[in-house]
Amino acid sequence: MAKTYVVLDLETTGLDYKSEQITEIGAIKIDEGFNEIDRFHTMVALEEGRELPEFITKLTGITAADLEGAPTETEALEKLNEFISDSIVVAQNAPFDLSFISRGRIEPERFYCTRAMARFVEPELSSSLKDVAKRNGISLEGHHRALNDVEATIEVFKRYLPHVRSQYNEFENIVQDSADRPLKFKPKNAIVRTVHMVALDNADLIRLVRAFPEDHDMFTKLGSIIGRTMKGRD
Repeated sequence: MAKTYVVLDLETTGLDYKSEQITEIGAIKIDEGFNEIDRFHTMVALEEGRELPEFITKLTGITAADLEGAPTETEALEKLNEFISDSIVVAQNAPFDLSFISRGRIEPERFYCTRAMARFVEPELSSSLKDVAKRNGISLEGHHRALNDVEATIEVFKRYLPHVRSQYNEFENIVQDSADRPLKFKPKNAIVRTVHMVALDNADLIRLVRAFPEDHDMFTKLGSIIGRTMKGRD
């Protein structure tokens, strides 16, 4: 039977799945050739008495008015569960997204975390969606809106999957725990991979190169060496 993947992204009122709620769900179902089969999108109504934090509106552009009349979180997750069916789930930060959808009893047996994939391939670099997309020339218009992030995540998945398969056979269910991003939720069937170094984002690397311009080649070589070393340790 041919595999299908559901690449998903959530926007939420905050980071803690125990106390916050989902505000938007975006998901695209693709086949093994990364071709789109179907897509799912819904806004999610705020729970009674809950207010949408101002910083979330500034980050995502989502307003309380956008959520009025939308399905409840329970209803939205029921529809998402139907959409996923027996597909393999893919998410940029799988522990985050899976923590929230677990509230609807959605616990995929198989999943991929593209953030963990990027960190495995390039351990010395930032694995944020924004930075990974930028250095790979992947379009990320309207970052922090669910379907926009899903479309970028599909491209990340497409580019990094061959790399992790060539070194790790399969990369299913692997999540990462690191000092700069401690694991706060362990999804069902997750395999935890501990990363023993702090990745640098693009701004960090630029600052280092500007501070030591004569050592640019050294930083490039050092990143390569550290990357190979950490892959061996992890």
